[in-house]
Amino acid sequence: MKLQKSIITCAVMMALSISSNAFAGDESKASATSMKTDVMINAAGNVIILSQTSQQGAVFGNDVRLAQEGDFNGIAAITNGENNDTEITQIGSDNVAISDSIGDINIQEIYQEGKNNQSLSSLTGNENSLKVTQSGDGYLGYGNQTKNTIVGDSNTIIMEQADGGHWAFNENMQGADNKVETKQSGQWNEIHLNNIIGDANDVQVDQDGFWSIVTIESIQGNGNTFDIKESGDQNKVTIAEVNGEVNNIEIDQSGNNNEAISTIFMGDNNEVTVLQLGDTNKSTFDIIGDNNDVLANQVGNENTSYIGGLGLDNKFKVIQTGDVNSSHIVNFNGDNNDINVIQTGDDNVSLIQASAVNNALTTDNNNIALKQTGNMNDAVVNISTILDSNGNNMDIAQNGDLNALDILVEGSSHIINIAQNGDENMIIGANGSAMLIGGVGINLDISQTGNGNLVEGSIISSYGSVAITQVGDWNSATIIQQ
Repeated sequence: MKLQKSIITCAVMMALSISSNAFAGDESKASATSMKTDVMINAAGNVIILSQTSQQGAVFGNDVRLAQEGDFNGIAAITNGENNDTEITQIGSDNVAISDSIGDINIQEIYQEGKNNQSLSSLTGNENSLKVTQSGDGYLGYGNQTKNTIVGDSNTIIMEQADGGHWAFNENMQGADNKVETKQSGQWNEIHLNNIIGDANDVQVDQDGFWSIVTIESIQGNGNTFDIKESGDQNKVTIAEVNGEVNNIEIDQSGNNNEAISTIFMGDNNEVTVLQLGDTNKSTFDIIGDNNDVLANQVGNENTSYIGGLGLDNKFKVIQTGDVNSSHIVNFNGDNNDINVIQTGDDNVSLIQASAVNNALTTDNNNIALKQTGNMNDAVVNISTILDSNGNNMDIAQNGDLNALDILVEGSSHIINIAQNGDENMIIGANGSAMLIGGVGINLDISQTGNGNLVEGSIISSYGSVAITQVGDWNSATIIQQ
């Protein structure tokens, strides 16, 4: 028996080992996710090792039911062939379940009830299914863990973890038309999806708890769907790398202190939608590619959204409702992009800016729409790089009092429409200096309605037109045209 226990111990230590970088940062408690290397060595419970093989093409494979009650028990079930059905049940704490399936149309079910249980499953083949259910009230050092891998097509993994603290890992998912569904509830939950390679895969995450974390690393493929929903406080979604086309990412966060962060997102025809309801939310995405669609919708206080894009025919849209919001669409370059920012509330800040001055890429024929409704809002529009950018259409509207617009535009054939409705609004340049618009064939239209409004700047343009309309009292307009 001790020899059998040692076999499972080695398997657990190798297969359930967690890389240190999976828990980088203060948010994840390494102590809460460390594997207990002495679980099986000092096991006081029972050990079951099962290996079954069915014939290829078998209509009815092997059918096994394994159950254990108590603590420090271990089960390893390996099936090879087709149409096998394996069910593992463990009730107690510090138990380990290992289930490997090699072949097609196999079914694995693991049910663990108790604290600090661990499961490891692998699917190699096609049309296999796995369901892992874990429940227990562990938290801050005590929790259940499951780790799964897929190699093949049209496989399904369903994980349900309830109560306490839980950790779920899906690594090395390789294939097409696979589905991974994870549902977690409790105080401390984490989901890590690493090295997903393939097309038309479907990943769904549903977390409901106080501290929830989702980390997605290295997505490579086309037509994949990621649907992430978090309900609760202090949630976080991190997407490290996406490379492919026609991928769809939807993130829905409801609660306080939520974040949705992506590093470089590369590919064409991808769609990203972020919905955040609550306070102190943050959304950050960098896109490289064409025909991508990014929408950040934030409702609450002190939200922050950042979008950086490089490519053609992209759509970037930010909608923020509440006070003290900040929207930055910066470092974007390319042609025929649609940029739309809508902010409602007070003390909001919006920055729309092409790449920094040390970048030689152009930004041509883009449509830029910015609308702010509220008081004491700030907007900055800077389309000025080493190479002139041309043919951009800009519609900027501010409704409220004490709003300010800083604008710096260079290039040719721009159409700029600015409307401010309220009192003591300003149109000036960067850092309070004069507004500067320069180029050939620029059409500028400024309309201010209210009292105590100010326009101050310089326009360097030939073959263009300038129209300034002010309605109200104590308004001032100083324009130098060259």
